[in-house]
Amino acid sequence: MDLLVFYPETTEPKRRHFDGPVLLGVEQALGENAEVIPGFSTIPCDGMIQRCVAYCDPGAKQNGRPINTWATTLWHMSLQRAGYERGLRREDSTIADWLIGTVVVVCSRLKAK
Repeated sequence: MDLLVFYPETTEPKRRHFDGPVLLGVEQALGENAEVIPGFSTIPCDGMIQRCVAYCDPGAKQNGRPINTWATTLWHMSLQRAGYERGLRREDSTIADWLIGTVVVVCSRLKAK
């Protein structure tokens, strides 16, 4: 399987090939405490919108990791595609939440490159 790994300092994900259980691959990229990002269920990939599950490290904020702007943008877009018109924005246009540190996305169909 291939994982898309989004680092805070870049907009292009790194594709990592992993042979084994999905959660083991996610844990290798993020650590043992990886958690699912609610609402991050679709992503543009290989020219189409694909179903996915995204994971983050819930301890990244306490560890001083930087904001992952690109992964946050993709999460916002996923929420909008799911019918949440505002995505991550509140009524006053402030951002309700953001992703910190490395984010790993597992797509249902991901072509190897």
